Amino acid sequence: MRLVLAALLALAVLPAAPAASAQSCSGFQSMCAARCKQRAPTDLNCVQDHCTPKLQECRATGCWQEGKLYGGAKTCNLKKT
Repeated sequence: MRLVLAALLALAVLPAAPAASAQSCSGFQSMCAARCKQRAPTDLNCVQDHCTPKLQECRATGCWQEGKLYGGAKTCNLKKT
C-alpha cells in the first residue's frame, strides 16, 4: 500500500516540475535562448536582439509574449525574476 501511495505521489509531482521552471521571466528567457541556439545557431545576436527585449518587458509587466513562430501566446502572472 505504501508503494502505491509513493508512486501516485511521484506521478502527481513530476508533471509539474518542467512547467514550474518556465513560470518566471527568466525561465521563459532561458527557453527563448535555447530556441535561438537551435533555430539560428549562426546568429550570434539572436538572444540579445530577440530574447533580451522580451525579458525586459516581462520584468516590467509580468507577461511573456511568444513570437509568431511559436503561436504568439501571451503568458502572464509570471515571477519577474
